[in-house]
Amino acid sequence: MAALRTMAAMAAVALVGHVQATERPLPPCLDPFQPFVYSGCFQDTGSPQILPYRSSAPSDTMTVEKCTAECKGGGYRYAGLVYYGVCYCGQTVNGPAVADSECKLPCNGNSTQTCGGDDIFSVWTDPTFEPVEDVTIEDYDPIGCYTDDSPVGRALAYRQDQLDGATLTTEKCLQACRDGGFPFAGTEFGGECYCGTVLANDTSAVPAGECDKPCNGNPAQTCGGSARLTLFVADELQSLQPCGYEPPVSSSTALPPSSSTSTSVPPESSTSSTTPITSTTTTSSSACVSTTVVPPECEYKCGKWCSSPLPDWDDVKTCKNAWSTCALQVASCFKHAGWPDVLDCFDFGEWCSDISKYCDSKPWGGCRKGDFWGKKPPRGGPKPPTTITITTTCAPATTTTNGPNTTTTTKSSSTSKCPIPTPTNICVQPSSKHYGYGPGKPVGGIEMPVVTCNDLADDWPRYPFKGYNDVDSRKCRKYQRSQCGGACADACKEQYEDCVDVYAEGCRRKGHRGRDTSASASYFEFAHAVEKRTYRWNDSYGSAVYKCKAQYIDCLKENKGVTGAGKCPKWDGC
Repeated sequence: MAALRTMAAMAAVALVGHVQATERPLPPCLDPFQPFVYSGCFQDTGSPQILPYRSSAPSDTMTVEKCTAECKGGGYRYAGLVYYGVCYCGQTVNGPAVADSECKLPCNGNSTQTCGGDDIFSVWTDPTFEPVEDVTIEDYDPIGCYTDDSPVGRALAYRQDQLDGATLTTEKCLQACRDGGFPFAGTEFGGECYCGTVLANDTSAVPAGECDKPCNGNPAQTCGGSARLTLFVADELQSLQPCGYEPPVSSSTALPPSSSTSTSVPPESSTSSTTPITSTTTTSSSACVSTTVVPPECEYKCGKWCSSPLPDWDDVKTCKNAWSTCALQVASCFKHAGWPDVLDCFDFGEWCSDISKYCDSKPWGGCRKGDFWGKKPPRGGPKPPTTITITTTCAPATTTTNGPNTTTTTKSSSTSKCPIPTPTNICVQPSSKHYGYGPGKPVGGIEMPVVTCNDLADDWPRYPFKGYNDVDSRKCRKYQRSQCGGACADACKEQYEDCVDVYAEGCRRKGHRGRDTSASASYFEFAHAVEKRTYRWNDSYGSAVYKCKAQYIDCLKENKGVTGAGKCPKWDGC
């Protein structure tokens, strides 16, 4: 409470002046989120406004839960309720604290709750924000040049008109946004400063050369361009758990039990002659040599996850089967490896692609698993498969001769082997010019799990499709032909979850690397490892989550009508 009141007092002094809002309302947060915490009763003095954003949600049904959901959806730290249920949001509370007894009006939507008073606000705080006392303008990182030319509103909602445009510098704009508690700051056209909690959805990155206006107060600095923002973000001023956040799930994948193939032997048939002439039995034996390849239990290891062994290969066809087996396991790696080892799953995906390239490079033979293994050994797994050669004495073969009629008894066996589906997804990766994702370029490089033909003969007649997200395909979800749309919806959801758990989390950890100077050496080794994997990831955590969610929504729309027509027409055609 003391920290809140201190910040409120500081903000009240710092923000004297006019801040023009061009807020485009975002929808309320409909996902579960950590409840806001009641922080006290505050008076609206009118200058500056205590909380700048007024929700358009009707006040006649307003409750604390509805207001906090409105503010959570907009990325705000504080929610305030006044006069029976008018909802406001903001990054700072610009007013003095008063006695809790001053907040005495019931909420219209729930009379057991309190919704402030007359010009008195009941204020609630999102506890997923970090303390901001030590945040300075040095914590704002430049993230590039962005558009600000939408016909429906600004890319950043709050224009800082209290600043003199004729003397504007980058530092002055960042300080104004810092004092307002805004994570995003942007300068435009040489003398304009804007702040915001989020970027508008129709804002996109453009080449740096389009931000070509020098700052009026310091020509050595760049302050955007015509309808272009030079953009900055301070991760420390964003929620660690924005709307849609799902905590990374730590889980382990049990390796599938070793499978055995049993051979059923049909009953022997006997032929008898009514007039046998002679009966001769000949028994012979010979040396039999059998070669057995014993695969390792874990072939490629990423953190808590292990791949199932790839089948051996000695020609292009069996090599491609091994590649398919490998590619179908990539999604399970992202699902089970755990942070930060999950970043190694990108390497596993590349390793699988290298198998396919190796197959194509050996069209005339010499295509062997051992040869590839020597060139591209798997990471974290054991040594190559063990080859065991066993020499035994074959069982005697008995031939019975009955005169001119000879009957030879041969024990036969029959086996069936599941075909390995080609990892061609029936689901479609959506595209967005705004966010830059598309086929082969998903957000964060994280592809959808593959939905393709079922590899198990017993399942196929009723469930011809399967979503491959586990090393043991028996644990993967199977689908009827009429359920293809639902199968792709499941794949879209899993891609979204992996996107948040891996890409957004990587952006967040990268943004906080090295800030704890008291950390141990192991922490810095960890931070360096994360940076090595994420050096091209320039999003903040919040913007990364928004990209993941936008891709998820587009994915559902893109795959709504998927039918799987013409796919997997028969089991052995997989």
